[in-house]
Amino acid sequence: MPPFTKYLPHLGVTALIVFLAADYFPQSQSPSSSTTGKVREEGSHTEGSHNEGSHGDGGENLSQEERERRMGIFHYNEGNKFFTEGDFAEAIIRYKKALHHHKGFKQATINLSTAYMKSKEFDEALKTLQEGQKKFPLDPLIDYNFACYYSLTGKLGPGLSALQKAVEKGYKQFKQMQSDPDLSNLRQSGEYKTWGESVLPQSDS
Repeated sequence: MPPFTKYLPHLGVTALIVFLAADYFPQSQSPSSSTTGKVREEGSHTEGSHNEGSHGDGGENLSQEERERRMGIFHYNEGNKFFTEGDFAEAIIRYKKALHHHKGFKQATINLSTAYMKSKEFDEALKTLQEGQKKFPLDPLIDYNFACYYSLTGKLGPGLSALQKAVEKGYKQFKQMQSDPDLSNLRQSGEYKTWGESVLPQSDS
C-alpha cells in the first residue's frame, strides 16, 4: 500500500528513543535519501525514521521552534514504530501529532497518507495527499502515493498519470513499483503495461 513510505529503518526508532531518554530532544538527521534504509511493508511509500543526535544540549537552550521540531520528530518516530507493528490507528495519531508540532514535516505527511490507506480510510488519505501536494509539489513520493491511492480505489487512469509524474520527478524505485501490492490493480491495465514496457526496462537496467 502507499504511504508509510514504505521505507522504515528500525535503527532510527531505537536510536531516537535512547537519545530522548538522556537528552530531551536530540538532533535530527534524516536518512541519506528518502528511499534509503527502507524496511519493506507490503504496499506504498513511507519515509524512514529520523535520528536525533545529542550535541550536548539538554534542551534548556533550545528555541521554542526547535523544541516543537524535535517533538514532531519524536512523534514521527513513534508513528513509524507503531506502523511496523501493524497498529495503523496509533500510527495515524502519532503522525498527526508530529504534524501538529512540525507543520512542514514532509515525511510525516507521506507516512500519514500511507497509514490511512492501510486503514482503508481513503477519504482521509486523499485529503492528506492533496495537502501534501500543495506543500511539496516536486516530491515524487507524493505522486507515487497518489498512484497507490487511485489504484486501490479503482481509478486507473489517474493512477497511471500520477505514477508517470512520480517517475518524471525522479522516482527510481522500479522494483518497488513492480511488486507493490497497492499498485496491483494498476499493473493489470493495458495502459500500464504499454508504458512499463517502454520506461521500466530502460530505467531498471
